[in-house]
Amino acid sequence: MTSPASRRRRALCTLAAVLVAAPWTGALATTFPDKPVTLLVAFAPGGNVDVTARALGPALAKALGQPVVIDNRAGGGGTIGSTAVARARPDGYTLMLGSTATNATAPALLKTASYDPVRSFTVIGAVSTTPSVVVVAPKTSARSYRELVEQSKAKSQGFSMGSPGTGSLNHLTTELLKQKTGLNATHIPYKGAGPALTDLLGNQLDAMVDQLSSSAPFLKDGRLRAVAQTGAQRSPLLPDVPTLREQGIAGVDVAVYTGVFAPAGLPPEVEQTLVKALATALQDPEVQQRLAQQGSERLDLDRPAFARYVAEEAKRWAEVIRAAGITQD
Repeated sequence: MTSPASRRRRALCTLAAVLVAAPWTGALATTFPDKPVTLLVAFAPGGNVDVTARALGPALAKALGQPVVIDNRAGGGGTIGSTAVARARPDGYTLMLGSTATNATAPALLKTASYDPVRSFTVIGAVSTTPSVVVVAPKTSARSYRELVEQSKAKSQGFSMGSPGTGSLNHLTTELLKQKTGLNATHIPYKGAGPALTDLLGNQLDAMVDQLSSSAPFLKDGRLRAVAQTGAQRSPLLPDVPTLREQGIAGVDVAVYTGVFAPAGLPPEVEQTLVKALATALQDPEVQQRLAQQGSERLDLDRPAFARYVAEEAKRWAEVIRAAGITQD
């Protein structure tokens, strides 16, 4: 028979075990966040994703009640920063503003990518979408995308199409257009959109696919002309330029998306806190204004729909890359 003293000791041990376990099971829900949160950007400062992160950061910090630190971790086409987040402790303090590059194109392009664009992350929510435009040089007379295709076919060597670099979404969109519409084009890679646009303005190129944000100043002053937008609908910045879909070309809707991701395995309580905070931050008028200034719009998808979209984009661009035979070490 167990003595009363033994029973008391056993009860005290059980109580101690419960008290030790209780803070671990409940603390995240009650105290998160209790320190600054890092929002990692897998690219250098100044680009579209970085600008979006810096627009979102203050509003997200206000919603969370803690500072949000933007951490630029560039390299490897976005894979270095993405890998760091995928391997981070899933406690909610390390987040990533992911994009089409980090969660679709880079993992398919780079053999060295060591994360899965879908399974390695917890989707927190969609942030923005930024369409691209098909712009032509002053020497190119095409006024519509269909005219551009016909003119390209009339040239034995085709049109020269610039991009910020091999494997960029601009390049991959050009390859998608070649596959889907018969565009006769030779890809000319540059080290960034700026040099490519300079040569386009100087008639050294025939055309290029470019993000609306970088082409907008030249479209506004008439130095370049857009023959199509690649988004599902017209951007307010280019209300008079029809989309590819409006020109009867299906299956080529393209836009750069951004969204907030955390490492896989995030505790549900932390996940819900972040989801609610992001939704609150995206309602901030200043965030919406700064997105609009760079030609972006809020990507209005709920979390399940955005998770499906991320998976679909990863599959789509992997197929485009395989069909085009593009690889990068």
